[in-house]
Amino acid sequence: MSLLFLIAYTCSGLAGLVYEVSWTRLLTLYIGHTTAAASAVVAAFLGGLAVGAAGGGVVAARLRPRQSLQAYVGLELLVALFALLLPYELRALTPLLRWAYADAAPGVLFPVVRFVSCLAMVFLPALALGATFPMAVRWFSHRSSNPARVSGALYAMNTVGAALGSLLAGFSLIPAVGISGTPTPLYGIYAD
Repeated sequence: MSLLFLIAYTCSGLAGLVYEVSWTRLLTLYIGHTTAAASAVVAAFLGGLAVGAAGGGVVAARLRPRQSLQAYVGLELLVALFALLLPYELRALTPLLRWAYADAAPGVLFPVVRFVSCLAMVFLPALALGATFPMAVRWFSHRSSNPARVSGALYAMNTVGAALGSLLAGFSLIPAVGISGTPTPLYGIYAD
């Protein structure tokens, strides 16, 4: 069972970075291919991971191991649901982005709308991803005589999965199949 969970958690790291790379590519189609746009997506993603890990740690400490495993599975399913809904969220936010960019004048409105949009779309799934680690540690290390070592192994496997996920997304998946479910880029946001 432990080996199976390590493999699953490695896959979670892989999926997390596939999501991040895909979401960054997808969102920059809508909010622009600038350093600021990409930074907004990464900031929302990393901020969500940090807040999720902190909050998940508090919650995981109060759960029994079996409950933490159930919470972990629920969080992973929630992330998958968010990933499926992202293209629809983008379509819903397109009028707001178009409105914020309407005058094409430099100012504060479009960057603020862009950043808040990224937070709305990326922060919550990243929050759930961040909370998976404390839940996984609570379940995975509960029978161990050396919980720090077991937790380190869990983190290492997740990191290996994350590295593979970033390579796979950036160099294989997106070039081979594109960003699945991506609506057509809305050139009208910038061309109006």
